[in-house]
Amino acid sequence: MEILELSLRSSNQFMNDLTKQKLKHEMFFDYNIHSKEVFQKRVVDLKNRSFKREELSAYLKEYAKRFSENNEKTLENIERLKHPDSVVVIGGQQAGLLTGPLYTIHKIISIIVLARNEEEALGIPVIPVFWIAGEDHDFAEINHVFTSKDKILKKLAIKDSPIKKQSVSDLPLNQQKTLDWIEQVFESFGETDYSNELLEQLTNSVDQSDTYVEFFEQVIMTLFENEGLVLVNSGDPGLRQFEKPCFQSILDQNSSLYDAVKTQQIEMRSRNYQPIIEMPEKSANLFYHHEGERFLLERKSDEEFMISDIGLTLSIEELNDVIEMYPQKLSNNVVTRPLMQEYLFPTLAFIAGPGEVTYWAELKRVFSIMDIKMPPVLPRLNITLLERSIERNLAEADLSLDDVLHNGVEKSIADFLKSVSPVDMNPLVEEAKKQVSDIHENLIEAALKIDKSLESMLKKNGVFIQEQLDFLNRSVEKRKQLQYEVQISKFKSIELSLLPSLNPQERIWNIYYYLNKFGPDFVKELLNLSYSFNDKHKIVKI
Repeated sequence: MEILELSLRSSNQFMNDLTKQKLKHEMFFDYNIHSKEVFQKRVVDLKNRSFKREELSAYLKEYAKRFSENNEKTLENIERLKHPDSVVVIGGQQAGLLTGPLYTIHKIISIIVLARNEEEALGIPVIPVFWIAGEDHDFAEINHVFTSKDKILKKLAIKDSPIKKQSVSDLPLNQQKTLDWIEQVFESFGETDYSNELLEQLTNSVDQSDTYVEFFEQVIMTLFENEGLVLVNSGDPGLRQFEKPCFQSILDQNSSLYDAVKTQQIEMRSRNYQPIIEMPEKSANLFYHHEGERFLLERKSDEEFMISDIGLTLSIEELNDVIEMYPQKLSNNVVTRPLMQEYLFPTLAFIAGPGEVTYWAELKRVFSIMDIKMPPVLPRLNITLLERSIERNLAEADLSLDDVLHNGVEKSIADFLKSVSPVDMNPLVEEAKKQVSDIHENLIEAALKIDKSLESMLKKNGVFIQEQLDFLNRSVEKRKQLQYEVQISKFKSIELSLLPSLNPQERIWNIYYYLNKFGPDFVKELLNLSYSFNDKHKIVKI
């Protein structure tokens, strides 16, 4: 493996300005991530805060016992969290099947790499932590992977449909359906020398899992064994006991937090940035769990809250009692989750995807109201995996990697066909259509002198003639594509690998395609490459 770096423009203008250091960072963040002293400053600031290190460490250690194999380094890191100077690098994602899209793997690699780098630079324990959004309830977002068939993208979803709006942490894993689905995924990948070993690993992971989150955890801990990664499932009821004071602060400041988001979003729009957070009017930015389902909590007034979906009204006193007695009935949303992470952990840096960077910028005033500083928000590593066969195709097609990642290959295919064709049919057909239209207009004019009732039929006849000329052109183009099928196939394989359906590779493909092709150690090899957090896109040749 080797790494190349490209400067790719993002479709997110906020990210572009952040990368190019055109952003007034003090308007959106508490730390300038481009400052060489950013992490030293953050360490100093964290010393002024207190954390429940002993209690949190004991909880995490107990939680980690479910990963009975290859977790000694994880347990060591959890123990090191007790050290008064220890800090964490944290990031999170939903619990996707087979880890979900590649960006989940890229995020974990980013967390581990930055933790390693900064532990060496700062001389203090820096612990990698992955926050699983286990309280999320949108199963359709995580229930599938994409594969390809005949160079066409194919979505393979598991045949399981929750009846309730359950948190994924509570969603039972149907083991047989999951195993059948895994077999289907690997069939689409094609059998290799590594398939049986990977299937055996995944079968063991399924056997040790009762929920979809547990299955995700088992797979992650297998892929990143001995890396000391600490997992936190935000949907675990045991975590709620530590979160009670933060829930209380969120409730006490509820209307102010709502207003803070709205004010910050106005600020962003005034600078031509598009906010991401969609916050329903009167949202309390918390979810309430009722009879196994998760509902958005709304604020009727400072003294009264409601869940309109089920017609339930709760006074602030009743909610205070819920926090004290049954904190597991509450969970965070996109606005309050960052606050909870920051409350629980001494965060050196938060590793974020492009969308997350933007929505954290919408929370600057929210953190201020809670009287804590937002941690440095560092964009995760952006990685594209370039297979050697695809690299050869790029060279043979004389395509620029940069151009493909920005624009795809359709224009390149059209240019290629034009270059190899002895005749360009498009202008000839267009000219023919114009001439035929003129002749047909004269014919219509003459015919209407005989019978005006023919007008509708004759106009339809004109449209039909034009369509026939289009059909002629399409037939010729199709024949050209058949003649050059091998060359065009190379163009399409390039796009399918690097920019499937014009989406970044990391948003579509799953890591198990690469594990199946290149071996079970593929993730470890990726992790051991030398990465720089320099805002450049990483091209990893494999």
